[in-house]
Amino acid sequence: MVHHHRNTTQRNLIVSIILNSLIVAGELTAGIISNSLALISDALHNFGDLLSLILSFAAVRMSRWKATPDKSYGYIRAEIIAAFINSSALVIIGVYIIYEAAQRLMSPEQVKATWVIIVAALGFAANALSSYLLYKGSHEDLNMKSAYLHMFYDALNSFFVIIAGILIYFFNWVILDPVFSIIIGLFIIKSGWDVALETVNILSEGTPKEIDMNEVSAFISDFPEVKEIHHLHIWSLSSKMYALSIHVVIEDQLLSKGYLIIAKLEKELKSKFNIDHPTIQLEADLSKEQNGLVSIKHDINE
Repeated sequence: MVHHHRNTTQRNLIVSIILNSLIVAGELTAGIISNSLALISDALHNFGDLLSLILSFAAVRMSRWKATPDKSYGYIRAEIIAAFINSSALVIIGVYIIYEAAQRLMSPEQVKATWVIIVAALGFAANALSSYLLYKGSHEDLNMKSAYLHMFYDALNSFFVIIAGILIYFFNWVILDPVFSIIIGLFIIKSGWDVALETVNILSEGTPKEIDMNEVSAFISDFPEVKEIHHLHIWSLSSKMYALSIHVVIEDQLLSKGYLIIAKLEKELKSKFNIDHPTIQLEADLSKEQNGLVSIKHDINE
């Protein structure tokens, strides 16, 4: 099932790469001919997205590589690195578009609106299709989420450009070309920044935002056989694979009984918190034995 999902993801990425290649070529050419900064901005954004889709495709391929002695978890974090690069690229592209739009805002230029409307409409259709293809995979990992966001905002950008083109065509409001470019840039920066923060949290071993550390701590502490816990750490190996390490104090007992406690804890952590890789270190409560030794020493001294 997982293998089929990955093959579907790769196929959808390839289709999106082909569509975006056509969009970039068409929008850039039409943007130059029509003198539309909004169209050129959208083409540059699409070019950045094209590179990000290629990177996402490479990350999906790498994530399937088997683990090695040097890479014991394999290459599951390839998707996080790709998502970080893609989201950072989004922010940079957004800033550049706003900069260019601000220059033209001070000196608006005539735009061939017919070209803008036709090409932006084609771009919208292609980006909407790409968004649809990548939407399901966007719930699986950050790499696909960043790729999906690229396509979704591309479709939204193209929609804005169509509106701008229509208003310029009927009312000659050429000022809308840079204004809509700035709106596009702001949307791009916001989406890129959100994903970048999420990837940085994972790469810095931060607690996953979906998991409440206090809730996990309370749950383990309240476990019937657990007397005390310490050194609790929770982090992400990838966007949907969580790891945990903890020291758990239990009654001094047979090792086999201790492992039964670990098995129950692991099952509950997976079921309640979706933690896939728990590492639980058991410690025996030796307070009774220590009290016994103190008592013996006291009797001897008497």
